[in-house]
Amino acid sequence: MADSSRTELAYVKEPLWGTTPASPLTQLRFTGESLGYTISTTSSSEVRADRQVPDLIQTGASAAGSVNLELSYGAYDTLIESALFSAWSAPVAISVSDDIAASNASSAFTSSGTDFTSAGITAGQWVKIGGFAANGGENNGLYRVTGVAANSLAVSPAPASDEAAGGLSVTVSGSTIRNGISETSLTLEKAFTDIGQYIAFTGMVADTMDLQIQTGRVLTGSFGFMGASASIGTATAGTGAAVPAPSNPVLNAVNNIGQVMEGGAALSGVFLQSLSVSLANGLRGIGAVGSLGNVDIGSGRCQVTGRASFYFADGTLYEKYLNGTATSLSFRVTDADGNAYVFTLPRVRLTRGSIAAGGPDQDVMADFQFQAVRDQATGATIQIDRLAA
Repeated sequence: MADSSRTELAYVKEPLWGTTPASPLTQLRFTGESLGYTISTTSSSEVRADRQVPDLIQTGASAAGSVNLELSYGAYDTLIESALFSAWSAPVAISVSDDIAASNASSAFTSSGTDFTSAGITAGQWVKIGGFAANGGENNGLYRVTGVAANSLAVSPAPASDEAAGGLSVTVSGSTIRNGISETSLTLEKAFTDIGQYIAFTGMVADTMDLQIQTGRVLTGSFGFMGASASIGTATAGTGAAVPAPSNPVLNAVNNIGQVMEGGAALSGVFLQSLSVSLANGLRGIGAVGSLGNVDIGSGRCQVTGRASFYFADGTLYEKYLNGTATSLSFRVTDADGNAYVFTLPRVRLTRGSIAAGGPDQDVMADFQFQAVRDQATGATIQIDRLAA
């Protein structure tokens, strides 16, 4: 009998929807899963004198299910591509000597020979700056790009101090992804290693992505999938041994949550208790005469919603709810090795707000529901930046 503790999940990106490539799979870290292939059946309506049902006919099928996880750096980047219908940008990889300086007054990093525009940096993304030395390297860190010119990278916040380029080897790195329109499908495989059975699900596209942050807990989430078909066998669908999953540490809401920003500014004097973000693509299976299962996956709108709960100390956010004022949300998660993600919703509407004293001897909480909408400046509803240590 199969034991859940001996189960493995693995995936591979498909070059063509529903087609598993001849390449190794990559192992997937998970805490639970519900991947399955549901077949619809219809009883025959034929009337018989012996009162029996003559047959049960297969009339439809769908591969679907979810993968639950604890967030860790690098482990789910391909699944994020599927959920956002997009791809990570080519990593920014600038490393130059005696050329990049920091300017506090201009809120920028400037250069003489480095062309920031050709490096693929876009306004709105986050970059990691390294190599500065003054005052213990106070100009190093993560910055949001506000403008890109050939020899100037405008950023927020401003560098802490002016620092000349001479004698420095400065690095600029980062990669970003924004929701788009390009579908990424995967083959997902469940391996029951103790009994040598493998179930492969093809054409799997992420329909949903959820992330949960709560005080005193690890960061958890899930991806929900919809796909084409399933098959079972005694060998993996991949070619050769599976690639091990990244082994970066699991992120938590205690010491891995960095800067939380609302309206473009870091929260000050207001503390977050919990935050959840949910993305839904509105996928639909497309059936056709002559085929059991989906022949394609149709996509709907990218809708991003969420909930946030703050310890009530300031009425600014509730005032924005009352006035229908748009805002933005951004939060950073960094593991013990220095690897980071920054999740950004550049334009947010608060759809519900509540401040209530629920009873005696309790903290008063400010609870909000929100929906992200298209931001004109970035053309995106959600943006995720990854910044390696």
